[in-house]
Amino acid sequence: MSGTMHFILEIAMFVLACGMILAFIRAVRGPRFTDRIVAINMIGTMTTVMIGILSAYLGETSLVDVSLVYSLLSFLAVVVMCHVVTCIIRVVCCFWQERKRRQRKNVNKRNHCSNLHFYRAVCVPLFDSGDLSL
Repeated sequence: MSGTMHFILEIAMFVLACGMILAFIRAVRGPRFTDRIVAINMIGTMTTVMIGILSAYLGETSLVDVSLVYSLLSFLAVVVMCHVVTCIIRVVCCFWQERKRRQRKNVNKRNHCSNLHFYRAVCVPLFDSGDLSL
């Protein structure tokens, strides 16, 4: 491989390393969980591409297999993290729905509830709109 090609591959690896650092910062500072998941997925993709570039740079074809296995593991990790978070959200939603149901029972018994306005204003539209369907 020519010296120019080596230089281009080195520049590409440097750019990918800078992108991985920025994605890592986003994964740490991300305000929402979705930002963190996307950043982790980007880091996995950039690592896969970097391993592929390294394979071309060194002339080692075995690194392509490593790159494929790494990409599969990265994808699986993101899917598992999303599944765990989805299960946690479902548990929290079930808790709020059960609390709302108990609150309705207590309102019927006492005919007065201090938090009824909160539930009618915030929780009922949230669950009735279908955004948090189980």
